[in-house]
Amino acid sequence: MTVEIFDWEHAHEAAKALRERGSVHQVTLPGGVTAWVIGNYADALAALTDEHLSKDSAGIHRILGAQLLRAGKTPELSRMFGSSSILFMDNPRHDELRRRVSKVFTLRRIQLLRPRIERLVSEMLEALPRDRPVDVIEHVAFPLPLVVICELLGVPLDERHQFRDWTTAMMEDDPDRVLPASRAMEDYFDKLILGKRASSDDGLLSALVQLAERGELSADEVMDMVFLLFVAGHETSTNLIGNGVHHLLADPRRWRLLGHRPELVAGAVEEILRFDSPVRMAPYRWTRESVQYGGVVIPADEIVLVSPLSAGRDPHQYPEADNFDVRRNATHLSFGHGIHYCLGAPLARLEAEVVFTALTRDFPNARLAAEADQLRHNPSVIMNGFSALPVIPGGR
Repeated sequence: MTVEIFDWEHAHEAAKALRERGSVHQVTLPGGVTAWVIGNYADALAALTDEHLSKDSAGIHRILGAQLLRAGKTPELSRMFGSSSILFMDNPRHDELRRRVSKVFTLRRIQLLRPRIERLVSEMLEALPRDRPVDVIEHVAFPLPLVVICELLGVPLDERHQFRDWTTAMMEDDPDRVLPASRAMEDYFDKLILGKRASSDDGLLSALVQLAERGELSADEVMDMVFLLFVAGHETSTNLIGNGVHHLLADPRRWRLLGHRPELVAGAVEEILRFDSPVRMAPYRWTRESVQYGGVVIPADEIVLVSPLSAGRDPHQYPEADNFDVRRNATHLSFGHGIHYCLGAPLARLEAEVVFTALTRDFPNARLAAEADQLRHNPSVIMNGFSALPVIPGGR
């Protein structure tokens, strides 16, 4: 029996109801595709490293394409499912490509961004009104990671306005929105990559292009890496910041605690990641052969989704799992586990830490400007974040 889990505004309630009935359930995605969701922490952790669950893009295209055809939809998938994306490939090819990319997307490159991120946050917060509602998503959570990833890649400032619609559409499950956005974004980066070949700079995209010119990356691998870094990395950071502001302000004592004790911010970020993961479902896997989780047999050639959002509230893993505790400093699965652990996790953490440190310090009297039942989430199978989050910053 299939189960409805994609109630965007009651995701945690739906996940809890399913966990209480078992770890594994067959679901119908909004686009009509059927998949199996793994929601308990122990099974989710195991599934993320199970070699019987493949990430190979050819299988994803074959299985999803057949299901989309049966649902009367186009079988074409977006560039996010590119055959050269490290997100959708298995070993040994995955590790070889990741090693090459890691030569230029280094932890040092990310750490060097801190002063720039701090300046950007300071400028954004300085521009906020003090005594009327302001949408934190529109004015902080979305533009900060957008500017950072654009500067990291070398995207010109005056060409960034179009990316919000593209990235938002590509995280939805409607081919009529996903495919045009994917094509438009690919056309844009085709032209940008040509420009970097002609005139390089010190950005990450130029570094990837130089790897391609040395024969270490193919043109498709460069494009698929740009898509992964831009879309997945940007959306994750936006949701992490938005979800965090919401839960920290839900109890003003948490907000004031971090303002007085900034050393707790890093741990609070991990609790936000556990409590309300910015990633609803880890991107698609498929069964090479039948597998069993939680006493449920999943046949071969089925789509499998692992849910960090559900696993983060599993009471068998976390004491008082439904309580938000900034001192918990919990481990979680929001950035994945194993060989596909999120390449951009250090950048997302850095952006969130800078934002929460500055917000709680500069706006100690901030408060939410909408009730929880008035807030709306973006309709995405993969991502979990608010479409808007009104906050009154308040004075000191």
